[in-house]
Amino acid sequence: MSSHWHSNPHIAIELPLKNRAAIRVFLSFACAYFISYAFRSINAVIAPDLISDLDLSNAQLGFLSAAYFFGFGVTQIPVGLGLDRFGPRLTEMALMMFAIAGALIFSLADGFTSLVIGRVLIGVGVSACLMASFSGFRYWFPSDRQAQLASGMLIFGTSGALVTSWPAHAVLPYLGWRGVFMVMAVFTGLAIITLYFGLPVKAKTPKSSATNNEAQSSTVSLSWASYRPILTNAFFWRMFPIGAFCYGGFIAIQTLWLGPWLTSVMEYSSSSAAQIIFWFNGVLLLTYVLNTALLPKLAKRGITTLRYLSWMVAAALIFQACAFYLRNSWVLVWWFLFAITCASFVLAQSLIVTNFPKAFSGRVSTTYNLALFIGAFLVQWGIGYLLDIGIEAGWSPASAFDLALGIYLALQILGYIWFLFAPKFFPGTAITEG
Repeated sequence: MSSHWHSNPHIAIELPLKNRAAIRVFLSFACAYFISYAFRSINAVIAPDLISDLDLSNAQLGFLSAAYFFGFGVTQIPVGLGLDRFGPRLTEMALMMFAIAGALIFSLADGFTSLVIGRVLIGVGVSACLMASFSGFRYWFPSDRQAQLASGMLIFGTSGALVTSWPAHAVLPYLGWRGVFMVMAVFTGLAIITLYFGLPVKAKTPKSSATNNEAQSSTVSLSWASYRPILTNAFFWRMFPIGAFCYGGFIAIQTLWLGPWLTSVMEYSSSSAAQIIFWFNGVLLLTYVLNTALLPKLAKRGITTLRYLSWMVAAALIFQACAFYLRNSWVLVWWFLFAITCASFVLAQSLIVTNFPKAFSGRVSTTYNLALFIGAFLVQWGIGYLLDIGIEAGWSPASAFDLALGIYLALQILGYIWFLFAPKFFPGTAITEG
């Protein structure tokens, strides 16, 4: 098994996980994703300060946080093309420069508009952090390691959410939310340096040494028509609602609305809410660790990743309904059980990527990621919009949350029904489920 590196992303190199170079690649991607998730989650903790300092409404707060997903989403198709053409190293490094600019603009913002601009740029800047890793893993690691690696990435991502919960709340009195974003800009620069030295790069493989299929893949990656096999694939559309409504909606709750729900509905102090968010993300992180060890063992027993995902999504729907509406002494237990079950949502992404040929890995991962962040944007902004409608109508915050979260839960249930009963083939499907 070769240990040489190639900059041509269409040359598949499978490295055992124990290989030092493979570990270096994984950690380089993981550090960048840590920063990405920290940016995604920070608004859940600084929300009270933003509302106080800049007099934001719930709808504005929701839109502001969702602006990250807008910036993230609009770049997914170009990112997919970039990953398949230029590889993950160059694509991710170039984009993360936008995150530095966005963090600096956000830290200096004096109004809602400049906050949104900064947040959009941050979303653009970190838009390749997870998908670049999936694309790289598809080429540099065996197929049977993909789900395990995906869970491993989420361990580092959730660590970013942990750091931006209670620890970030603890330093807010000293740095303020502006200082926090200054620090995050510095760490983004360090992540870029890590990618530069940690990911492989060499001269492109000569054309004479590439197969005809590889040459064709390189050409196809430049064409927008190359998305046709993805968008006509039955398995892609079967998994679509899991990404858009379940995973995307969960991100909206985790990264923003869990905090306001705890303070407005359960009447916890902001400090207590930050601690609960910390433990929620801690449970999530431990579940990702468990999944990395559990999934290979389940596979040996004949339990596929797809079957495991279907079980966990069903359980997640039940536990979040309990968390939303059974507001008693068990409420935190329901939230933690929700965290355990929704940790499986990321597996949908690795399933999608491995369902297609390696030459499609960048485009497939980013196209599906676009679905995920469309859902996250709509849920995050939509909950804030519905909260304002309810409160303006004279409802209590608890009743307004009940309405917003009920609609969100209904969308997930419909999406899960589609996942279970969707047709296995569409007319014109170019790549089947296999």
